[in-house]
Amino acid sequence: MNTIRSSNQRAALTRKILQPLVALGLSFAILFSPLVMAESDQDIAEPEVIIKQSDDKKISEYYVNGVLVEIKVEPKNAPTYYLIPAENGQMVRTDESQLLLPTWKILEW
Repeated sequence: MNTIRSSNQRAALTRKILQPLVALGLSFAILFSPLVMAESDQDIAEPEVIIKQSDDKKISEYYVNGVLVEIKVEPKNAPTYYLIPAENGQMVRTDESQLLLPTWKILEW
C-alpha cells in the first residue's frame, strides 16, 4: 500500500488533481457564457411601438414579441393614462406605465 510520507508530496498530488479540474471549470465557463448572455438579451426585449395620432389624442401601442403589453393614451386636454390587457381579455386603466424600460438621467439641476 502506497502512503504519502511528506506534506510536499501531498501538496504535489493535490496540485496534480486540482489543476485539471480548475482548467475544466474555466473552459465550461468560457464556452457557455455566450449562451447565457444571449438568453438574457432575449429576456429584455425592446418593445415595438405603433403610434396613432388623431385630432384630440395620441395613442402609442407597445408590443413585446408580437404581444400587446400596453397602450398609452395622451389626450390633448386631459392627463395621460395607460391601458393594460387583463387576463379576461378586457383592458385595465391605470395612471402609470407597467413597462420596465431602461432610462438614464443625463443631466439634472
